[in-house]
Amino acid sequence: MRPPTPQIGWRPPCRRPYAALAVTSEDTPPLVSILVISHNYGRFLAEAIESALAQTYEPTEIILVDDGSTDDSLDVARGYEDSIRILSHPNMGVERTCNRAVQEAAGAYFVFLSADDVFEPTYVEELHRALLRSPEASYAYCRAQRFGAETGLMKGFLFSPYILVRRGNYVNASALMAKEDYLAAGGFDEDLADYALEDWDFWLKLLERGKRGTYVRAPLLRWRRHAEGSRNPESQERLARSAKVIRDRHRALYERTSDWRGRLGYAIELAVAVVELAVGLSRSQKLLSQAERHAWRRFQRWHGSTGRDARGNGG
Repeated sequence: MRPPTPQIGWRPPCRRPYAALAVTSEDTPPLVSILVISHNYGRFLAEAIESALAQTYEPTEIILVDDGSTDDSLDVARGYEDSIRILSHPNMGVERTCNRAVQEAAGAYFVFLSADDVFEPTYVEELHRALLRSPEASYAYCRAQRFGAETGLMKGFLFSPYILVRRGNYVNASALMAKEDYLAAGGFDEDLADYALEDWDFWLKLLERGKRGTYVRAPLLRWRRHAEGSRNPESQERLARSAKVIRDRHRALYERTSDWRGRLGYAIELAVAVVELAVGLSRSQKLLSQAERHAWRRFQRWHGSTGRDARGNGG
């Protein structure tokens, strides 16, 4: 359901001031940092911030990191300065901005929210619940609903390591992520500033370090599509060039999963993906958990990293 048009300066009546947000006991759920990443998206920023403030999960902190905007982004953000933390720096690209945001975050977990996108109110709550159900997972992700210049529900896939390696990325960059694992993997690689698909590169780095994700079927992310401008949508040429760079960076992992076991694992996971698209396997939490657990154990048994990839590819 589309949230109402935001009014700049509006506050949920029960929202505590930013300074009061803290984890006070072991019984309190972990603090989650919502990291709003903005560059010249002032016209959309209020809607993104409102969706962060409207989250049903507590406790949260909201940090707006402005990457050298030249529009009214900071003026819009200051309308919320009693509820969010505002950081700004000269333009240095999405990878460096995201990495700085995570360094500044106080939460044990975090999510990135692009300033032109919108979270549904239960976004953090449902993704956090997924991590509780799958404690071995490092991150949780969901389907996205396109809006703006394009509309429609994005396809979603259960966590599938062989599909991630051999076919491409299906995990959006707004996954709920353990901060410790993000930092241990080196965050987004800042050498990829001239390319796309930096999130795919990161998920592959985590895979090489023995970390996996878990899927939430609900379309809790509203992903704005633009008719022109921004990095969205990417040109097919740029995407193809970026995909080649990412594959080269993770060449050892790709080649290791090209043996008969890797081809078999890939075929099994593609079959599961077809069933998911056809009948919605993930409607059953039990079946979702079993399928992801079997896929992960199969990958670890057949092609689990020995550490060489973590040292040699992508940081």
